[in-house]
Amino acid sequence: MGARRRSEDADRGTGSLRLTQHYGALTQAQQRLGDYVLAHRFEAATLAIDALAQRAGVSVASANRFARALGYAAWAEFRRHWQAELRPQTAPLDRLERQQRLHKRSSTAERVRAVLHDAQADLQRAAADADEAALQTIGERLLAARRVAVFGAEVSAHLAGYFASYLGLFRPDVINLAAAGGIGEPMHRLLDLGADDLLLLLSLPRYSAFTLELANFARTRGIAVAAITDAPGAPLAAAADVVLYAPAAPAVLPASGVSALALLEGLCAAVAARSPRRAADLAALMDALAPHRVGRGR
Repeated sequence: MGARRRSEDADRGTGSLRLTQHYGALTQAQQRLGDYVLAHRFEAATLAIDALAQRAGVSVASANRFARALGYAAWAEFRRHWQAELRPQTAPLDRLERQQRLHKRSSTAERVRAVLHDAQADLQRAAADADEAALQTIGERLLAARRVAVFGAEVSAHLAGYFASYLGLFRPDVINLAAAGGIGEPMHRLLDLGADDLLLLLSLPRYSAFTLELANFARTRGIAVAAITDAPGAPLAAAADVVLYAPAAPAVLPASGVSALALLEGLCAAVAARSPRRAADLAALMDALAPHRVGRGR
């Protein structure tokens, strides 16, 4: 009876979502396997348990306990679930792989298409893995917070600026800490925030130690911390009150921001739908800016 209940539970939601939801309760070895599975999803769906365990640096026994901790009756059921989940994503990637074998010296166009296929797969995973409760919580806090501060370092800084600019259309008091100057300035800005405010942090590989310091400093001051990062094993995940995960493992670059950007745009759309600002006010803003816009050529 217990095994059947575990099997029924495993059919609810994606394997990735179940892993992120249970991650905090896993042992250190199981978390190491979970990190490997999220970074090598196709291997998780195809390799035998002993081969995957060896690559992740854990024992077969730990792998079996890992599957049961996620609610699967056995490893075979875990693998079948991941195979079913990934099957719709494999067709375009298989076609691309065949094309690259035929054209060893791929053209620029072929390489760009490869990146677009990777981005498509990341977006599909982000949509499938999105935790409804986390989305709801962050959406509500973005609306209810007295002030919203946003920060990301390096490439994530550009994503933070993009989000702060658009979010500022639909609610007041949005602060882009990434534009505050040197390392000391974002910390100084946090001194003005409190329990009624929200700090949204972005952290994609390669991870920023300073972003983690901001999260920990905010928590000591009672500031709610939301995060968008790529995996539950990311350093920022454990330091935030609520986390959204954006797959970010491209073939060449250190990280892909495509799924993180899509999540940010989705959050902006959610806030816009319930914006405290009247549509008429936004229309007046658009009219005021109209003379500075350039239309389509005829």
